[in-house]
Amino acid sequence: MENLFIGNCRNWIMSSRPDADHLLSTDFNIPESILRLMMQRGIDTQEGVEAFLNPSLERLHDPFLLDGMDCAVERILHAIRDHEKVLIYGDYDVDGVSATSILVHFLKSQGVDISFYIPDRVDEGYGISDAAVDYIIENGFDLVITVDCGITARFQVEAIYERSSAQNKRIELIITDHHQCHDGLVPDALAVINPHIPSSIYPFKQLCGAGIALKLVQAVGMRLNHPDAYKAYLDLAALATIADVVDLRDENRIIVKFGLEKIKQDSCLGIRSLLAAASSGNDVVDSFKISYMIAPRVNAAGRMGDAKRAVALFTTSDCVEAARLAKELDQTNAYRQEVQDDIFKQAIGKIESDSSYARDKVIVVWGEGWHHGVIGIVASKLVDRYHKPAFVLSIEGDKAVGSGRSIEGFNLFHCMEALSSLLIKFGGHSLAGGLTVMTEDITYLRARINAYAESFITDEMILSAITINDELEYADINLNTAKALSRLEPFGQGNAIPIFMLRGVALMDKKQIGNGKHLRLKLGLPQMTVDSVFFGRGEFEPYLQIGDRMDIVFNLEVNCWQGREYLQIKLLDIRLEEPQVQRNRFLMEAARRFELLDCDNQWLYNGIIEKVIKKDDILVSRDDLIVVYKYIMKQAIEQLRIADLFHHARIIERETGKTINYYKLILALFIFDELDLISFSLTSDGSYRLSRHQDIKKVSLDQSELYAYLTSTLECCG
Repeated sequence: MENLFIGNCRNWIMSSRPDADHLLSTDFNIPESILRLMMQRGIDTQEGVEAFLNPSLERLHDPFLLDGMDCAVERILHAIRDHEKVLIYGDYDVDGVSATSILVHFLKSQGVDISFYIPDRVDEGYGISDAAVDYIIENGFDLVITVDCGITARFQVEAIYERSSAQNKRIELIITDHHQCHDGLVPDALAVINPHIPSSIYPFKQLCGAGIALKLVQAVGMRLNHPDAYKAYLDLAALATIADVVDLRDENRIIVKFGLEKIKQDSCLGIRSLLAAASSGNDVVDSFKISYMIAPRVNAAGRMGDAKRAVALFTTSDCVEAARLAKELDQTNAYRQEVQDDIFKQAIGKIESDSSYARDKVIVVWGEGWHHGVIGIVASKLVDRYHKPAFVLSIEGDKAVGSGRSIEGFNLFHCMEALSSLLIKFGGHSLAGGLTVMTEDITYLRARINAYAESFITDEMILSAITINDELEYADINLNTAKALSRLEPFGQGNAIPIFMLRGVALMDKKQIGNGKHLRLKLGLPQMTVDSVFFGRGEFEPYLQIGDRMDIVFNLEVNCWQGREYLQIKLLDIRLEEPQVQRNRFLMEAARRFELLDCDNQWLYNGIIEKVIKKDDILVSRDDLIVVYKYIMKQAIEQLRIADLFHHARIIERETGKTINYYKLILALFIFDELDLISFSLTSDGSYRLSRHQDIKKVSLDQSELYAYLTSTLECCG
């Protein structure tokens, strides 16, 4: 809460404001503030704005620009003509499951004898496992197509070729993947389709696995004179694109835009059933709902059991079966949350009981038997909590399987690549990845990772921060601006929900909601009042006073209620307005200097003439001490944090009409402690301990060295 008073807990980083004048010559029918947002995101031409605001399937790139696509399509056409036995090999996450479902659906519709294989997350891990190699050889497939995996499976592909050749059979493999390529591990398959291949000329690199599967269907459809075939699978591709947190620009924006429309109007039975199982009474289907309500239920299938259930859900045409599977995944997800929360608590306990973690720039934490299915989520939650990259490892005997998540500016894949000699295997991309390491090497791995990170992670990178897109004027806060923002949807990675700042907003009303977890504030603007919500910050309520003027950071939203549209502000951070914050910071520093008997009267004088403070702010009179003492003796206060000192000072000022602030309150408490009227001391966690003495004898302020020093210094200050 002290951030409210002194703004010290989170950096507000203001983006540069571009000049949108040259874009105003064409009428896009949107506010200038929205044009500025697009320019910040690299959309700075008339044509670019037009393409962004009006996505079109016609703007999808030619799939044959992908290396290996020609060869792959010809081989698949051969499989279709001869009704060959084909296996789709996918990953166990939303992306892999969706990509698998797309190809199973499509190839089945073309008469192919189709099967699929999803490895077990715990027993087999990521990629083509040894068990999968056995399965492929033993079941006589003619063609294997990987989706969302396989780019580092060189040795497994070689094993499949060698073992099938020994049986006088040729099994051919097509690798489709979107993960980073690792020199020496790219398989020598019939075709490898991955926009990250160094020689690739494909104009967009950020497709997810299901996006590449969609491009494969698009290419095959073009050769079959059915160029729109891919449109039937836009819903699954959109689900995967959102869930895999890839950049929502270019092709991904188009896929998600039209995929969400398909989900709303004509989604596959599996997605409809999941939406029903996860229903929250809100019919809105957007990227947020897909990301936080649907994707976790699909992921739960692989995290906590068999991901084949999710493919079965997305490929069934039986309504009863779909409803059963959707309910099962909903229950599995609830169990996943319980397991995840327990491991998260254990991880925090390990980190906060070991002071050495405070020095680490990358968190590496491990535990015996932690469920492999949730360690990635736990890593993400640790990143959110500590704003540092995090690896979470589960120890299983002599090996440990880990999952990592990163912060912007630190490439996790490059980190693992640099330490590959320590790892049994690894994979992923810049912000997320997985690895396997010998248990005996974990402690050394932690040290090596942090030694590597020293060259790449600055102290500023691991400070909590919020990047603000634009500072708005009061006139910008209206329903028209909020509606115009919806034209920038879908939001996600690379096209984040815009974050705005507004200065000097008046607090008109406050109320805790959601059993005290959240806060609803009514904010006063010159011409209107606006409702706002501050999720997860219900504890702020006592510290706010009606009439406070605040600077706020927020999202601007349209709230629909009973058929009507209302403007709503979703608060992300709040502070008292900047002049008040500057005053509070000055008063804190003044109190610190006086406590140390080391205050410069010239420094105080400068603060007054620069109008940071008034002289009355720092004059501590006997009457001030009396009102503070009476208040403290009446309150059952035992512990005071920085925010509490500001809070109680404001209460005393409001109740007495006297100028009482943090500086006067804390100096009064130190004076009382010196005179043995109370006990007031700093604790190891940065808060203050307060206890009152009974049967106090009469004392004189003249006995206080601090009060004498304070008085003499202020007299010199004039």
